[in-house]
Amino acid sequence: MCAFQANYHLMWATKYRRKVLLGSVEVRLLEVLKMIACQSGFQLLTAMVHDGDHLHVFVSAQPKVCIPNMVRVLKCNSARMLLGEFPSIKKQLCGWNLWSEGYAVRTAGAMNSEKIEECINRF
Repeated sequence: MCAFQANYHLMWATKYRRKVLLGSVEVRLLEVLKMIACQSGFQLLTAMVHDGDHLHVFVSAQPKVCIPNMVRVLKCNSARMLLGEFPSIKKQLCGWNLWSEGYAVRTAGAMNSEKIEECINRF
């Protein structure tokens, strides 16, 4: 057993920065991310779509969790589910790639976690 506070602010964009994360797609994405995080052993603290083309996710995970693997799980599983449920997205993206290849990550300790959540939810 260990005590930890390992929080990560993750950001990634849709392929070609296409504005496909709007309306019911956005709502479903946030539900799907929460489910994936729960099933994968980490906690989704908050998530927010901005401008319909990129996403900010704030998660808490045990220190043993590999950040690239966590991002891969979130991106791959959410893409598979959304593209299956919303076939019209595939036409806008020219195929099965919902997300761009990269991502950004920032770590957050106890002091700035509240600020990050506030910033993500501000929009």
